[in-house]
Amino acid sequence: MGRKRFHCIFPMGENVHLIKDVGMIPYVLQKEGYYDSYISFYEKAENLPYLKNEVKGLNYKPIKRIFKNNDFNVFLFLFSNFRKMDYVMMFHPSFKKIFICFLFKILSFNRLKFYFKLDLDESIFQSDVTRKTFVNSFKKKLYNYTALFTAETKKINDFLNNGSYFNTKYLTNGFINTKPSNPPVEKENILLTVGRIGSYQKNTEVLLDAIKNINLLDWKIVIIGPIEEDFIPIVDEFFLSNPSLKQNVYFLGSVSDRDQLEEYYQKSKVFVLTSRYEGFPLVFTEAIKNGCFIVSSDLVCAIDITNNEEFGRLFPIGNSQELSFILQNVIDGNTCLPPKESIMKYAEENYNWSVLVRRLYELLESK
Repeated sequence: MGRKRFHCIFPMGENVHLIKDVGMIPYVLQKEGYYDSYISFYEKAENLPYLKNEVKGLNYKPIKRIFKNNDFNVFLFLFSNFRKMDYVMMFHPSFKKIFICFLFKILSFNRLKFYFKLDLDESIFQSDVTRKTFVNSFKKKLYNYTALFTAETKKINDFLNNGSYFNTKYLTNGFINTKPSNPPVEKENILLTVGRIGSYQKNTEVLLDAIKNINLLDWKIVIIGPIEEDFIPIVDEFFLSNPSLKQNVYFLGSVSDRDQLEEYYQKSKVFVLTSRYEGFPLVFTEAIKNGCFIVSSDLVCAIDITNNEEFGRLFPIGNSQELSFILQNVIDGNTCLPPKESIMKYAEENYNWSVLVRRLYELLESK
């Protein structure tokens, strides 16, 4: 008898999702020898080049887009394939998704197991998941009979297990090891940020406001990612008002070459995140994997990734003055940065996908 089959279903997936948690979990589960793994999007395989290199060997089976409703398409996909599945991974549970999974759990005589990765941010604290109602009591029984649920941050995991209709396990996001640089890349005085520059979520204005009040000395600020169209005039005005900063602040746009992007992480001493909200951004794991000190808005995921500020500093969301203060202390040497080797050791022990999927395998086998 061959290995059990693990199948990730993510209808709206694109090529980039193959190198995020969506693709990494099934890929590393197979790479480590736990399961034979499959992944399914609507997209055609020829539009997913990462299948041939970044997740080479991961099996791909497209989902037919017959209905406008994704859940109906997933139902048909499961109906056609559930006999060839042992574990099914999905994201963002809804009552409809859970009920579909419940039906197939019954149809398979409890053989088929379901796993949901919640991918939650701070908004969960304002939701009604902990309200004491008949509906929530029913959901608690149905949901936790049907599937395994994991949360990416410790605070959200504790919150959900304290009276919500989810019983969750803590399982964060991770990184996959790449070949070390030879010779090793030396750290430089670089503050790096990576993301969708100018989007509401990323709140890049806070970084620009902070920079205006910092004496950068010989430090550089490298900003990587696509720039929102309505943010371009803000960047232009920033340099018009602060022309001297052109020699220190660099907007590089998108960097599609992953090796080149990795090199920026390797060279940077500090990684900065100014987001208003996040689930668990994979830029965090890329940063600590490469020994970067984290400076972030005080999101719950930032508390975890910095190990309660052992490997970083946090500032209140939207507070550019506090961010200026933190960055100036780093630049002036008043904040002693931990050795990159210490940060990388912490990352390896807590955020390597190989470590995380071993935990997931144990959870799935005990469910």
